[in-house]
Amino acid sequence: MKKLFCFLLFGMVILTGTVACSKEAVNEEEVMELVKEYKTKQYTIKDPDKAPTGPEIGEEVKSCFSKDEFDRQMANRSFSLAPDIAKKTNKSIALTDIKLKKEKENDDGTVNYTYTLELKFYDDQTSEVIEKNGQLSISNDDGLKIARDWEDRTTQVEGEIF
Repeated sequence: MKKLFCFLLFGMVILTGTVACSKEAVNEEEVMELVKEYKTKQYTIKDPDKAPTGPEIGEEVKSCFSKDEFDRQMANRSFSLAPDIAKKTNKSIALTDIKLKKEKENDDGTVNYTYTLELKFYDDQTSEVIEKNGQLSISNDDGLKIARDWEDRTTQVEGEIF
Protein backbone atom coordinates (compact mmCIF):
# COMPACT_ATOMS: atom_id res chain seq x y z
CA MET A 1 0.00 0.00 0.00
CA LYS A 2 2.88 2.37 0.83
CA LYS A 3 4.46 1.68 -2.56
CA LEU A 4 1.20 2.45 -4.36
CA PHE A 5 0.80 5.67 -2.40
CA CYS A 6 4.41 6.72 -3.14
CA PHE A 7 3.97 5.86 -6.82
CA LEU A 8 0.78 7.96 -7.04
CA LEU A 9 2.40 10.85 -5.17
CA PHE A 10 5.41 10.71 -7.48
CA GLY A 11 3.11 10.68 -10.52
CA MET A 12 1.22 13.72 -9.23
CA VAL A 13 4.46 15.63 -8.66
CA ILE A 14 5.65 14.86 -12.20
CA LEU A 15 2.28 15.82 -13.69
CA THR A 16 2.14 19.07 -11.73
CA GLY A 17 5.69 19.95 -12.76
CA THR A 18 4.94 19.23 -16.39
CA VAL A 19 1.81 21.39 -16.40
CA ALA A 20 3.54 24.23 -14.54
CA CYS A 21 6.50 24.22 -16.90
CA SER A 22 4.43 23.87 -20.05
CA LYS A 23 3.60 27.59 -20.15
CA GLU A 24 4.38 28.63 -23.68
CA ALA A 25 7.52 30.71 -24.08
CA VAL A 26 7.08 34.30 -25.20
CA ASN A 27 7.81 34.68 -28.91
CA GLU A 28 9.91 37.84 -29.42
CA GLU A 29 8.49 38.54 -32.90
CA GLU A 30 4.94 38.37 -31.54
CA VAL A 31 5.89 40.69 -28.68
CA MET A 32 7.28 43.22 -31.18
CA GLU A 33 4.10 42.98 -33.27
CA LEU A 34 1.93 43.54 -30.17
CA VAL A 35 3.96 46.53 -28.97
CA LYS A 36 4.12 48.05 -32.46
CA GLU A 37 0.35 47.69 -32.92
CA TYR A 38 -0.33 49.24 -29.52
CA LYS A 39 2.15 52.14 -29.75
CA THR A 40 1.10 52.95 -33.33
CA LYS A 41 -2.54 53.26 -32.24
CA GLN A 42 -1.56 55.18 -29.12
CA TYR A 43 0.62 57.76 -30.90
CA THR A 44 -0.76 58.20 -34.42
CA ILE A 45 -2.43 61.61 -34.61
CA LYS A 46 -2.97 62.58 -38.25
CA ASP A 47 -4.82 65.84 -37.61
CA PRO A 48 -4.34 67.61 -34.27
CA ASP A 49 -7.66 69.45 -34.75
CA LYS A 50 -9.54 66.15 -35.10
CA ALA A 51 -7.49 64.03 -32.69
CA PRO A 52 -9.21 61.04 -31.09
CA THR A 53 -9.94 61.28 -27.38
CA GLY A 54 -8.06 59.28 -24.76
CA PRO A 55 -11.04 56.96 -24.18
CA GLU A 56 -11.34 56.37 -27.95
CA ILE A 57 -7.67 55.37 -28.15
CA GLY A 58 -8.19 53.22 -25.04
CA GLU A 59 -10.96 51.26 -26.72
CA GLU A 60 -8.73 50.68 -29.77
CA VAL A 61 -5.88 49.25 -27.69
CA LYS A 62 -7.91 47.49 -24.97
CA SER A 63 -7.29 44.04 -26.46
CA CYS A 64 -3.52 44.52 -26.02
CA PHE A 65 -3.77 44.73 -22.20
CA SER A 66 -4.52 42.65 -19.17
CA LYS A 67 -7.69 43.94 -17.52
CA ASP A 68 -5.86 45.34 -14.48
CA GLU A 69 -3.28 47.21 -16.55
CA PHE A 70 -5.90 48.58 -18.93
CA ASP A 71 -7.88 49.93 -15.96
CA ARG A 72 -4.68 51.46 -14.53
CA GLN A 73 -3.80 53.13 -17.86
CA MET A 74 -7.32 54.54 -18.21
CA ALA A 75 -7.26 55.86 -14.62
CA ASN A 76 -3.90 57.54 -15.29
CA ARG A 77 -5.22 59.05 -18.54
CA SER A 78 -2.22 57.62 -20.40
CA PHE A 79 -4.11 57.45 -23.70
CA SER A 80 -4.83 61.20 -23.57
CA LEU A 81 -1.15 62.21 -23.73
CA ALA A 82 -0.72 62.05 -27.52
CA PRO A 83 -3.95 63.88 -28.41
CA ASP A 84 -3.23 66.55 -25.78
CA ILE A 85 0.33 67.22 -26.95
CA ALA A 86 -0.78 67.22 -30.61
CA LYS A 87 -3.38 69.89 -29.83
CA LYS A 88 -0.99 72.00 -27.71
CA THR A 89 1.75 71.96 -30.37
CA ASN A 90 -0.62 71.88 -33.36
CA LYS A 91 1.47 69.03 -34.79
CA SER A 92 0.63 65.62 -36.17
CA ILE A 93 2.37 62.60 -34.64
CA ALA A 94 3.60 59.37 -36.21
CA LEU A 95 5.51 56.46 -34.72
CA THR A 96 8.60 55.92 -36.88
CA ASP A 97 10.51 53.24 -34.95
CA ILE A 98 10.54 51.07 -31.83
CA LYS A 99 13.62 49.61 -30.20
CA LEU A 100 12.63 46.83 -27.80
CA LYS A 101 15.07 45.11 -25.46
CA LYS A 102 14.30 42.09 -23.32
CA GLU A 103 15.49 42.65 -19.76
CA LYS A 104 14.28 39.89 -17.46
CA GLU A 105 12.02 36.83 -17.25
CA ASN A 106 10.12 36.96 -13.96
CA ASP A 107 9.04 34.10 -11.70
CA ASP A 108 5.38 34.96 -12.33
CA GLY A 109 5.78 34.24 -16.06
CA THR A 110 5.93 37.86 -17.20
CA VAL A 111 8.85 39.20 -19.22
CA ASN A 112 10.20 42.74 -18.70
CA TYR A 113 11.32 44.92 -21.60
CA THR A 114 12.68 48.41 -22.06
CA TYR A 115 11.84 50.37 -25.17
CA THR A 116 12.65 53.54 -27.04
CA LEU A 117 10.06 55.05 -29.34
CA GLU A 118 10.95 57.41 -32.17
CA LEU A 119 8.05 59.79 -32.67
CA LYS A 120 7.83 62.24 -35.55
CA PHE A 121 6.08 65.54 -34.78
CA TYR A 122 5.29 67.39 -37.97
CA ASP A 123 3.20 70.01 -39.76
CA ASP A 124 3.37 71.52 -43.26
CA GLN A 125 6.59 73.42 -42.53
CA THR A 126 8.56 71.45 -39.93
CA SER A 127 9.34 67.98 -38.77
CA GLU A 128 11.11 66.78 -35.63
CA VAL A 129 11.84 63.26 -34.38
CA ILE A 130 12.02 62.76 -30.61
CA GLU A 131 12.76 59.71 -28.51
CA LYS A 132 10.56 58.53 -25.66
CA ASN A 133 11.74 55.77 -23.29
CA GLY A 134 9.68 53.30 -21.33
CA GLN A 135 9.34 49.87 -19.79
CA LEU A 136 6.72 47.19 -20.12
CA SER A 137 5.96 43.67 -18.99
CA ILE A 138 4.35 41.04 -21.18
CA SER A 139 2.20 38.22 -19.84
CA ASN A 140 1.44 35.04 -21.75
CA ASP A 141 -1.25 33.64 -19.44
CA ASP A 142 -4.12 34.03 -21.90
CA GLY A 143 -2.36 35.07 -25.08
CA LEU A 144 0.16 37.91 -25.16
CA LYS A 145 -1.00 40.86 -23.07
CA ILE A 146 0.69 43.95 -21.71
CA ALA A 147 0.74 43.54 -17.94
CA ARG A 148 2.57 46.82 -17.25
CA ASP A 149 3.49 49.88 -19.30
CA TRP A 150 5.43 52.83 -17.95
CA GLU A 151 6.85 55.76 -19.92
CA ASP A 152 9.31 58.43 -18.94
CA ARG A 153 7.31 61.65 -18.67
CA THR A 154 10.19 64.10 -19.05
CA THR A 155 10.23 64.22 -22.85
CA GLN A 156 9.73 67.73 -24.25
CA VAL A 157 8.28 68.91 -27.54
CA GLU A 158 8.22 72.66 -28.18
CA GLY A 159 8.48 73.32 -24.46
CA GLU A 160 5.61 70.98 -23.60
CA ILE A 161 6.32 67.99 -21.37
CA PHE A 162 4.72 64.69 -22.30
